[in-house]
Amino acid sequence: MAADHIAKLSVHAGASIGAMRKLHGTTGIPAPAAGADSVPDILDAWKAACVTLVRSYDWVSRLDTVDNPTSLFPDWSADPSDPANYNFAGTDSWVRQVRSLGADILFTIASEIPANKQPVRDLEKYGQVVENIVRHYVCGWGNGFENAVTHWEFGDQPDFGNLHFSGTSDQFYQMYAAAARAVKRVDADLKFGGPCIAFPLNEGPFREGLLDFIKQQSLPLDFLSWMWYGDNSRDPLDFRTIAAEVRAVADKYGFSDTKLLLSYWSMTGIPTAKFEDADNAAFIAVAAVYMQDSAVDQAIFFRADTGADFHYKFRDPAGIFEPDGSENARTGAFRLVGQTLAATERLAVSGGDENGFAVLAGHTEDGNTVRILIANYAIPDPYLIARDRDVFEFQVPIGTERVNMSLNVPPRRVDARSAGYTGYTLDVSDLPWGQGRYRVVRYRADAQHNGDMLGSQEGEGATVTIQNRLPAPGVELIEITRIPS
Repeated sequence: MAADHIAKLSVHAGASIGAMRKLHGTTGIPAPAAGADSVPDILDAWKAACVTLVRSYDWVSRLDTVDNPTSLFPDWSADPSDPANYNFAGTDSWVRQVRSLGADILFTIASEIPANKQPVRDLEKYGQVVENIVRHYVCGWGNGFENAVTHWEFGDQPDFGNLHFSGTSDQFYQMYAAAARAVKRVDADLKFGGPCIAFPLNEGPFREGLLDFIKQQSLPLDFLSWMWYGDNSRDPLDFRTIAAEVRAVADKYGFSDTKLLLSYWSMTGIPTAKFEDADNAAFIAVAAVYMQDSAVDQAIFFRADTGADFHYKFRDPAGIFEPDGSENARTGAFRLVGQTLAATERLAVSGGDENGFAVLAGHTEDGNTVRILIANYAIPDPYLIARDRDVFEFQVPIGTERVNMSLNVPPRRVDARSAGYTGYTLDVSDLPWGQGRYRVVRYRADAQHNGDMLGSQEGEGATVTIQNRLPAPGVELIEITRIPS
């Protein structure tokens, strides 16, 4: 390896720089359930990835505004006070799965799309239905759960043309108000927010307009949610860049205490997207590291399952498991990231950059394990060329219609070319256990590995130096564990 291609990294294992931020949520279907009995059981993989927050979506939590036998409230002529008039079976099975992981739940209140996207006809009844759904998952109503759901999100991309919501912005505001009041009637400490903005850099009624309405009506907004995919840039720093603007908009309207919740994030959200597995794996890891120093308060990766889509009837390539539940490099990267973030104390590191070579370190609460994540990713050359306009225009088919969309995007970072590192030399100093013995274990996710263990070695003392090859795209987790005397 040429010297100028070796990254010089250092970790001060005795210098905590604060708590590791638990930005490792996800969404998806982790095991067979009512209405989704064909999916494989990947719950153990989610547990190994230390998932902290799971967002409901798709069939899991849809509350349609017109009659639909698969909706949580199938018949709008029915009595909302009778638990028998709700369709909880599929959602209950999903909630039990997530609770078995010890993860929090973000429950999304929105209609099924594309079949149903209409505004509600009876706001008062809608509020009653929402309240009883919350009571089912918080207070045990209708043979439900006690405190199973902590976060309630209203809306799912209402600004995405009329694909997700076909009413007016004012109708959406009134539904937001009804849902907010219903959730807080059950428990004022429950977290409520929304609306999962699809185009967070676009000014409009579902960004400025909604914030102004919430402020004027003194409604709760515990978190402002939005989404972003890296299709048009393949730049893992995008999430930090966009979060800074969303933070500025929220602050401008007086919501400085409102958290920023990234409801969907991934390298790609386009169903026809093409990519190399290892490139995507490295992107996932680098983006997760960069988000540690961003305005994002909670982040939900899309999507840690097989990609089975029960509405559009296709397999979404954003899924990071194979159809039978087997793993690939993306699965491995997701797991290695989660295990790194599970360390409680973040440690001081040097040697990484913001052009795709990312390093993150932490140690566990007991001080017996130090974990260091190194990710090497290169933004593809075509994405390092400036656009004529920082606007992405595209068409979305809605039935027989073709709806034109215009998405503002961050300027491409034309100077963000990879440093071209092919390996690293890592110096770790001041190990928490002092001069005792330790074991070093390395794990790798790249074109040849799916998060596999590469090998281990033992040593003694308060410092250790590790040198290895890690060309892009690749992800490596180094775990240094105290060996009891």
